[in-house]
Amino acid sequence: MIDYLVREPKSAIENPSLILLLHGYGSNEKDLFSFADELPDDAYVISLRAIKKLPMGGYCWYELDLNKNVRILDIEQTQKSQDIILKFIDQIHDKYPFDKNNISLIGFSQGAILSFSLALHNPHKFKKILCLSGYPDPDLLADVDMGSDFSDLEFYFSHGIEDPIIPVQWARQFKSIAEELDLHFEYHEYHQGHGINSENYYDLLNFIQ
Repeated sequence: MIDYLVREPKSAIENPSLILLLHGYGSNEKDLFSFADELPDDAYVISLRAIKKLPMGGYCWYELDLNKNVRILDIEQTQKSQDIILKFIDQIHDKYPFDKNNISLIGFSQGAILSFSLALHNPHKFKKILCLSGYPDPDLLADVDMGSDFSDLEFYFSHGIEDPIIPVQWARQFKSIAEELDLHFEYHEYHQGHGINSENYYDLLNFIQ
């Protein structure tokens, strides 16, 4: 099974929600888990470690063609990662009895790209989707049924205007797609690079609460 860290609900509650954290390229499960205690008290918070170990350290959900910035090198790796995440959710339910109708995703960078794809491919499996410093990859979304009912989903998109890794123009495609599909969403830009500044941090906490 995939490696992970878990913060259990801070108070006894029936059918707690589940918040999954998906880190970015070259990081690990400890990264986003650093603010797990700030997330809703009545939720399981589980931070996943990506499936592929990188030679220089850290992990990734799929390899990148660095000569083309952040373009996907192998679409099969992204599909495998998504399948593993979906399988993990089903497997872990026996150990942590969360509400299967109240699952949210928080993804950063590569994790944000995957989160958006997971949500649009499985619109009735997730609730709130927070895509931080990512972009909607057309290769991942090519087979999405755009006629699906996305009304159960709520999206939070945020990006740094000064991001040198993923240009803000790429992230703005989130907004275009969200408007085209009539999604429930918030879109924010901040004076930051490839990271999460304090303003972004408080806005995302307000959204997930």
